[in-house]
Amino acid sequence: MKKIIKIVLVLFVTLTLGACGSSEEKDTNKPTKTEEKKEEKIYTIGETVTYTKNSKDLIHFTVDSVRNTDDRNEFADSQPEQVIIIHYSYENIANEDDIYFSSINFKVIDEGGNVCETYPASINTYPQTAPIGTKSEGEEAYGLKQQSSKIKLIVELDYSGTKATYELPIQ
Repeated sequence: MKKIIKIVLVLFVTLTLGACGSSEEKDTNKPTKTEEKKEEKIYTIGETVTYTKNSKDLIHFTVDSVRNTDDRNEFADSQPEQVIIIHYSYENIANEDDIYFSSINFKVIDEGGNVCETYPASINTYPQTAPIGTKSEGEEAYGLKQQSSKIKLIVELDYSGTKATYELPIQ
């Protein structure tokens, strides 16, 4: 009886160690996290991001300019170091739902790494909803916490969290 228990125990240990050994081999063949990540493209002024789903182009988005403004709002709660206006355009190529881009889709980061807020400066172009086959453009004003010669703009292209990153010089 003791021999049978020893044989069963040896088989159990052998199978258990064998299973552990094979999983370690699989782990060494896995790509590292840096290999798994695709290199993200960084866009700049005038470059168009095309949002594609199921191999179908749906939306074009472009930042046309980023400029300084001296416009200050005496009633604003914040006193930013610098106020900029971002001018952008977008086109609904084939998205079934109307598209609309505004500050809700944007995250602006100044050269100090500060995430910045919208600012109530005067703008001239207000975005509109765009059904299939139409275009629109808009402007958004932001107050930067630190004087900057460029900004980083992250644009959320859809509700699933697809994003595009821009590095934009301030004109």
